[in-house]
Amino acid sequence: MKIRGILHRSYGRDVMLEGAAPRGVDADVLVVGAGPVGLFLSGLLGRAGLRTVLIERRQSSAPPSMAIGIMPPSLMMFEAIGAAAPVVAAGCAVATAVVHDHAGELGRVDFTALPPPFAFILAVSQGELMRILRARACSFPSVCVLDGREAVGVRQDSSSVVLQVRDVRDDTRTELTAPFVAACDGCHSTLRRLLGGVHDGKRYRVSFVMGDFPDTTAWAHDAHLFFTPRGSVESFPLPGHRRRWIALADGPAADTPALVERVRTISGVELDAGAELWHSSFTPERRLARTFSSGRVVLCGDAAHVMSPIGGQGMNTGFGDAWQLAAIMRRLSASHEHHAPLFARYETDRRRAFRIAANRAARGMWLGTRKGRIGSTVRAFVIRRVLLRPPFVLRLPPYFAMLTIPRGRDPLPPQPGGAA
Repeated sequence: MKIRGILHRSYGRDVMLEGAAPRGVDADVLVVGAGPVGLFLSGLLGRAGLRTVLIERRQSSAPPSMAIGIMPPSLMMFEAIGAAAPVVAAGCAVATAVVHDHAGELGRVDFTALPPPFAFILAVSQGELMRILRARACSFPSVCVLDGREAVGVRQDSSSVVLQVRDVRDDTRTELTAPFVAACDGCHSTLRRLLGGVHDGKRYRVSFVMGDFPDTTAWAHDAHLFFTPRGSVESFPLPGHRRRWIALADGPAADTPALVERVRTISGVELDAGAELWHSSFTPERRLARTFSSGRVVLCGDAAHVMSPIGGQGMNTGFGDAWQLAAIMRRLSASHEHHAPLFARYETDRRRAFRIAANRAARGMWLGTRKGRIGSTVRAFVIRRVLLRPPFVLRLPPYFAMLTIPRGRDPLPPQPGGAA
């Protein structure tokens, strides 16, 4: 079935993607997975004028809050599709991180010396981020988003990929054809599985519990990190006078009362369990696909790699994947050169970026999960006497803001303005 028929059945009106496609081809690129990375990639492809069809299994909007940290390099990349300004407007600019141990404040990390215009780390709910990225992607006439569809089969030859798509509402099957497919469908990627790909890695032996609450502190937009002999707690501001709390779990309990007790014990802050707005728990993993591409299908974001979310490195690394992959797709569309060498370069570059980011996340998690009086005393000494003093304290802001991780070749010049 061609794109025209699918769009008519989806929206009850006749809509065509702008631009011409070769006979027998539905799009220049098919993107699977409308999470933050898939939406951003689709926006970049649309900005480049490439006919892009994005399919997403879910029919409803994203949960109200998941990952929250957007780093300056990601905001710089968002400028290419006009998303930076609305994303910043929707979030909280975290300019300072205050570090504590059980005895009091150890010191501060100041992000205001980072290069402008993004001299901060942005805290924004993932649901709001996805809403803005979707609006920007859909603003380009060459982009079509099809919700309620999932990839259930794939075959390819030397010139194209045929994706079998199931409508989750009525179980009808259609086929979409394109020269390339980008799999942005997460750590449990269906496309990676269909292609026989393997996700090697491990699950860490620690777990975390987290929740969003009304902000009753006087901390404004500062982040606060507590490292004590009994465990760790991290707290970040959110828009709407809310605050995210993340605590190292103490045993199997991961419910709201367990989080409230951990926050009280470690930070001294009293939370109202009945006022919790959102709750989750997680056990960090580190996983890496053995190969990032198979023929004309390429993995992007969590479909290619997963790291500990501590430190906010994972989603931002996925944005870097999308940035470089969009540049490659644009080049392939313009030059018609063979894709294999470019996909190989993409894999080399993004493996390196993953390794750097994942190692940083693992080091941060290791430092924060040390328990006991001896380990906590050593950690406090290292933080106070080494990390939060020159010259290291001057290097920490760009380190945590991911400004020292390569992002790959720029696909497009920035697009001025833009509103979600």
